[in-house]
Amino acid sequence: MKHRPTAFLFLILCIALTTGCWDREELTDRVFDLAASTDLNKDGTYLTAAQFIIPSRIEQSSKGGIGGEKPYFIVTGSGKNILEAIQKTRQKLSRIITRGHRRNYYIGEDLAKQGIKDLLDEFSRDPGNRIRMDMWVVKGNTGLEVLQVPYPLEKIPAVATLKIHKAIGAASGTTFLEFLMASSTEGSCPTLPVVDIVPGDSSQRTIRLYGRAIFNHDYQLAGYINFVEGAYRAWILKEISYLEAEEYIPEAGGSVGVVITNFGIKLKSSISPENKVKMEIELSGVGRVSENNTNLDLRMLKNLKLVQNTINKKTSEHVLEMVTKVQKQYGADVLGFNETLNRQHPREWNKIKGQWDTIFKDIKVTVNVKVNLKSVGLVGPPLQFKEGDSKK
Repeated sequence: MKHRPTAFLFLILCIALTTGCWDREELTDRVFDLAASTDLNKDGTYLTAAQFIIPSRIEQSSKGGIGGEKPYFIVTGSGKNILEAIQKTRQKLSRIITRGHRRNYYIGEDLAKQGIKDLLDEFSRDPGNRIRMDMWVVKGNTGLEVLQVPYPLEKIPAVATLKIHKAIGAASGTTFLEFLMASSTEGSCPTLPVVDIVPGDSSQRTIRLYGRAIFNHDYQLAGYINFVEGAYRAWILKEISYLEAEEYIPEAGGSVGVVITNFGIKLKSSISPENKVKMEIELSGVGRVSENNTNLDLRMLKNLKLVQNTINKKTSEHVLEMVTKVQKQYGADVLGFNETLNRQHPREWNKIKGQWDTIFKDIKVTVNVKVNLKSVGLVGPPLQFKEGDSKK
C-alpha cells in the first residue's frame, strides 16, 4: 500500500509524456511529394520537379464528383545547384514538403550522362529522403516529362511506374538502396532501372519500362541494356521471378513460347597464375509452354526434347551476348562477378581487385542454360492444325 502514491505519480507522468501534439505541423500544413525528378538545363543549371497530391480531389473523384480535375499538381524550380533548385520549388508552396510517401525519383538522360554525384550527395545528407524508393533514368527524355505524362489506370501517375515494376516480378522500393550498395562494393558498378516515353492510344503518350542503365565508377551513364537483357542479368543475380521467352524451331518451321519460373544459378570461377579469370555460368529453371506455332505435337517426348534443347541453346547464346556487351562495350561489372571471385578465391581476389576493371573486360565466360519443360498446357498439338497434320 505504501508504494501506491509513487505508482500513481509515475502513471500521471507517463500520461503527460505520451499524449498531446508536440509539434505544430498539422496535416493541413503539409504537402505530400509522391514523385520527383532532377534534370540538367541547357545552361548547366539544375531543374527539379515534384508531383504533389491534392487529397480533396482524390476524395471527390472517388465519390464521383468534379470530373476532369487532376488530383495532383507539379511544381518546378531551377538553380545553379540542387539545393537552390529545391529552394525555388519551396518558394511556390504554401505548405511544408513531406517526402515520406515518395516512391519514385526520375533522372533525366542528360543529367545521367554528366554524372549524378551532386544528386547523391544531396540525397545522403537530407534526412527527408527515403532510402526505400525507386530511382529511374529516363531514356532519351527528362524526368519532368515523365511526371507530366498521365496514366489512365491510376489517379496519380507516379503510382504507375511502381505498379508496372511489381507487375513484371521485380522488387519495388529497392533500386536506390541497391545503387548505394553497388557503389560501395569493390569492383562493382551501379545500375538503375530505365523508363522511356512511347506513343500510346490516339495522341496520348505512356510510360514503358525499357531496361537497365549502366553507370561507371564516376556515377556517369555508360549505356543501357534492354528489357530482355535486363531479365538475363536479373537471372544471374537471382533477382527474377518469371521470364517469358520465345524461340524459332528450325526443324518445325515455327516458334514456341515458354514461361520460365523456379530459377537457379551456379557460378564457378577460376584464376590462372597469369591472373586470367574464367567464369562458368549455369542457369536453370522450369518452363511451361504458353504458345506453340509449330506443327509439333508436344505430348510426344521427342518433340518436347527438341523444343527444350533449342530453347536452352538459343537462350545460352542470348545470355552470353548480354554478358559480352556489358564486358566489352561498357566495361562495368554489374553482374556480381567480383563478389563471386571474392567468395570463391578470397586470397587471389585481394591481389587483383585493384585491376578488376581491366581484368573484367577479358574474362572468358561460358553459359549453359538448363530449362526443364514440364508442362505443355491442356492441349497437345496446335489447335490450328488438323489431327493428321501435326507431327508426332
